[in-house]
Amino acid sequence: MIMRSVMSVKLHGLCVTRCELLYSGSITLPSLIMKSAQLSYGDMVSIYNFNNGARYDTYVIEGTDDTTVGINGPSARLCYKGDRIVVAQYVVTDEKINPRVLFFDDQNREVEFESVF
Repeated sequence: MIMRSVMSVKLHGLCVTRCELLYSGSITLPSLIMKSAQLSYGDMVSIYNFNNGARYDTYVIEGTDDTTVGINGPSARLCYKGDRIVVAQYVVTDEKINPRVLFFDDQNREVEFESVF
């Protein structure tokens, strides 16, 4: 049995709507997006910033509205409001995974692939 780290979900093209430096850390995601991606509070995710190439890991917290994507804590130095990002979650498994890939417009609404950017 070989255990592998594989992507389980990718949120492509989310738009950062808030950066909160004086915060303990994390990324804030709308509950609707968390549900669609099957993410839970505290899940570890990787963030990839299209605008500057920054890549880092953090954990997910649930937001209170349907559109806020907030970068919190020290990671806020790696993003600006309006930056487009990818959020990816990886799992360690010996099973075949069919990752969920969701695409978003600049209002953080889920869209078909052809409409991204």
